[in-house]
Amino acid sequence: MAATMQGKVAVISGGSTGVGRAVGAQLAENGADVVLLVRGADRLEAAAREMTGSVLTIATDVSSGDSLRAAFAQVEERFGRVDILVNSAGAARIRVIEETADEDIHTCIGTNPLGPIHTVRSAVPLLRPAGGGDILNISSEITLDPMPLLAMYSARGHGLNGFTAAMHKEPRGDGIPVALVLLGSISDSAFFENFSGEDPQRAAPVRETDGYLTRGGAMKPLPSATVARAMFQLLSTPPEVVQDVVHIRPAG
Repeated sequence: MAATMQGKVAVISGGSTGVGRAVGAQLAENGADVVLLVRGADRLEAAAREMTGSVLTIATDVSSGDSLRAAFAQVEERFGRVDILVNSAGAARIRVIEETADEDIHTCIGTNPLGPIHTVRSAVPLLRPAGGGDILNISSEITLDPMPLLAMYSARGHGLNGFTAAMHKEPRGDGIPVALVLLGSISDSAFFENFSGEDPQRAAPVRETDGYLTRGGAMKPLPSATVARAMFQLLSTPPEVVQDVVHIRPAG
């Protein structure tokens, strides 16, 4: 396993917490040079200290094209190539639509899907010199079964799903497959950390009545480390195998 990532350069957006952090740790442990892109510099440094291997941190606003161009310029100067791009940055707010502020909308949509659009645009020119590589865009199974009071999260997910479907067909001739990874519930995700106090309580009875929590597997979520191992396998797949949509969720 260690040899499969040796010498590869992996860029991960949202790599300071949850699945992004766990995937970065897996790749670094198995020989990849890992680049973490996150807005908060303090989180970046904390994540990097806990990883074994080569880890470069770049404080980046993924909603900004200029910030992403500057980040990938650093990657190009340091490594001259990219082999793997994992887009795991995301933001969510539990809100009824009439109480959704402009800031909520800009944060959710700016982080994703605008973030992956910016990163893919900057990464593809660096993937081509490497002879191709892999792009994984992380979305949510909420796009298959939308949850009430998470309209912005659902909207950003569908935007990313559509973008990924188009990109799956665009650079594949250059050996750059773009896959969509739909994730179920994650036990140690940073998903809820920006939710205000009353909103989750308002949403819970609606979701329970709808049966969403049972359908979505939220009662037995997966740890990020388990999801990261599954994604590592995706990145280790032989190039002749095409994976366009992968759903990783709790068993049962």
